[in-house]
Amino acid sequence: MGIKQFPYTLWVFHKSESTYNEADGSWTLGSEEWAVVSECRDEGNGGGNRIVTTDGEVYVFGAVIYLPKNSLPVELGARVRVVDKDGNTRLEGDNKLFKKEQLHARLWL
Repeated sequence: MGIKQFPYTLWVFHKSESTYNEADGSWTLGSEEWAVVSECRDEGNGGGNRIVTTDGEVYVFGAVIYLPKNSLPVELGARVRVVDKDGNTRLEGDNKLFKKEQLHARLWL
């Protein structure tokens, strides 16, 4: 069977705000939901490695998530979770940096 390159699933939390209709004074409720973004794999940062975020901050990340090269970008600050095939959450956190590279894309938590 072999080793699967991306054995897990990356989910991103999407939240939309409630909106107000001035014509009739009604509110339309916003929504909150987790959505599947891509297959992935994750690796913890056991060595205390650092990254430089887009705003120039040096950050000791907790984990790096590898994604296929063609995956959609994940917004900075977005809440993400990695889920295994049995539905168990392996890790959850906020996206600190997303980069598309030659062979894959990476996301740091």
